[in-house]
Amino acid sequence: MKCQDCEQEMMESENCTKTKIGEVSRNSTYFDHNERCHDCNIVNKEGNFHHLGCDVERCPSCGNQLISCGCFIF
Repeated sequence: MKCQDCEQEMMESENCTKTKIGEVSRNSTYFDHNERCHDCNIVNKEGNFHHLGCDVERCPSCGNQLISCGCFIF
């Protein structure tokens, strides 16, 4: 499946290349404990971004789960 924002294959890429949501810089410090994310398969390391829509991605505004916080409307 391709990421709707960076257009990379999610199961093959190391990182989403989209660094902002609107005008807000994305947070790259929230990771799960595996080598790769269990949901979007990025390599879990500082500086990498989850693919948008991933359930691990945190909102850069409130810090809650991005897909359910309501700060950004997609």
